Amino acid sequence: MNAESELFHAYREWRRLVQAEHKAIQTRNWDLLSDCHLAIKDFQVHVTGLTQEARAEWQRTGCNLAQKEAQLQVVVTELIDLTRQNQSLLQSTRLAARRQLDQLGTAGKNLKLLQRSYGFVPTAWSRAA
Repeated sequence: MNAESELFHAYREWRRLVQAEHKAIQTRNWDLLSDCHLAIKDFQVHVTGLTQEARAEWQRTGCNLAQKEAQLQVVVTELIDLTRQNQSLLQSTRLAARRQLDQLGTAGKNLKLLQRSYGFVPTAWSRAA
């Protein structure tokens, strides 16, 4: 496989990981999300080297560099867009979780106030929480 093929293969794999990230966020699979982040971090280093090799190959073989760079830019732009979508989805998921946590905290405080107003005596079962 030549450097260009390896580069675009690596970008396809990176895209697959970004799609897996999306699925992980949707399903709240935080272990998978973490694994994807680590794999993408490794791909960033790998792709940087492959990009340099591909560019050198393009110069050696006399390819139309502007055309090759444009093809590369399309792939990179798509990855950036997918990553931004994932960031947005993650941010909205975190916001929803924060709201739910706040609601649960408020409900807990209200329950304690209600219990106090009725002179509630805790039992072993009610202390399990």
